[in-house]
Amino acid sequence: MSIENCDVIVMGCGGIGSAAMYHLARRGLKVLGLDRFHPPHAQGSSHGDTRIIRKAYFEHPNYVPLLHRAWDLWEVLARESDLPLIERRELLMSGPPGSEVTAGARQSARLHNLPLQDLTWDEARKSFPMFKLPPDHDVALESTAGFLRVEDCVGAYLDLAQAYGAHLRCGETVKKISGAPGQLSVQTDQGTYSAGAGVLTCGAWTSQLLPDYARLITVRRKTLFWYPIQSAVWADRVAAPIFFLDLPEGQFYGLPSIDGRTIKTGEHTGGETVTDPSAVTRSILAVDERPVSRFVSERLADIESKPSRSAVCMYSMSPDGHFLFDQLSDLPLVVGAGFSGHGFKFASVLGEVAAELIQQGRPSLDIDFLSVNRFARRAAETKQP
Repeated sequence: MSIENCDVIVMGCGGIGSAAMYHLARRGLKVLGLDRFHPPHAQGSSHGDTRIIRKAYFEHPNYVPLLHRAWDLWEVLARESDLPLIERRELLMSGPPGSEVTAGARQSARLHNLPLQDLTWDEARKSFPMFKLPPDHDVALESTAGFLRVEDCVGAYLDLAQAYGAHLRCGETVKKISGAPGQLSVQTDQGTYSAGAGVLTCGAWTSQLLPDYARLITVRRKTLFWYPIQSAVWADRVAAPIFFLDLPEGQFYGLPSIDGRTIKTGEHTGGETVTDPSAVTRSILAVDERPVSRFVSERLADIESKPSRSAVCMYSMSPDGHFLFDQLSDLPLVVGAGFSGHGFKFASVLGEVAAELIQQGRPSLDIDFLSVNRFARRAAETKQP
């Protein structure tokens, strides 16, 4: 394929961009992928060894049909790449009575007939002694959960996309996007490319290319930590669950050990605002580590309270914490942005949705609740008498 003669240009080839490249190329389209870095990389939001995947989605029940398809597609990718990309694990959720985490998970489970087990504090303490939960906490256990090996997933999608004929250009920065219906022009620091359509999934850099998104996306700097384990139970594939704890000081998540030496954990809430994603502070500060180490010390047993490893990533936050996923009306461009720290698990299905929008003009699953237009609709509804 000549890179001057392509059907679709994908800009940003991390989690969702790599999946879009794969689904488009697999459908026989000529695809060019552009990335300022060399994916899989640790500069954006698709890194850190693992990501949680879960179906009893506390954020909103409308995500559940997407999650069913996402899980199936991750398994397809694992088979096609012959890599162990996804692993099922139980997920322990805990929060005060009325917590958005447990209440939201129960609502999704009820509406979509998902298995979700309620636990008393005493039952949770006996079944999972590695946790020191507050006595007043409401606890739920989800069996339809697991984790993804994030860099391996991105790498597998990129390798297969190229096997299907896609072309990937790394170390090339997109500077400008322009065009009209049916024609897209992409200018980079190394040249200009044309195609019939495009997919923009560049995370924290979205607003630099689409200024209208500046009011919709706030970028936050986030930190991840790996803490040494002191008990083999944290590496037990049956006994050690993934966890998400809703506490007064913040929401904390974690994954059991996959290397037999450490667990990964971090704070889902908080994070300082980033004005330039290319200049984000990559070193770990004391203020970054302090709340997570305190959480580990107070709420987890048999874990050293000093991390042995750390990383920095970015959350691109939308105003309501839900994704921004649209096919633009003025450009032949599908935009995926504002994934708000919970988007990677959907990469497989959103890559497919992007391909459907470009090839068919409509998706097979409902994504209307993720459209940017929802904000205008809500504003109009509040003005009605």
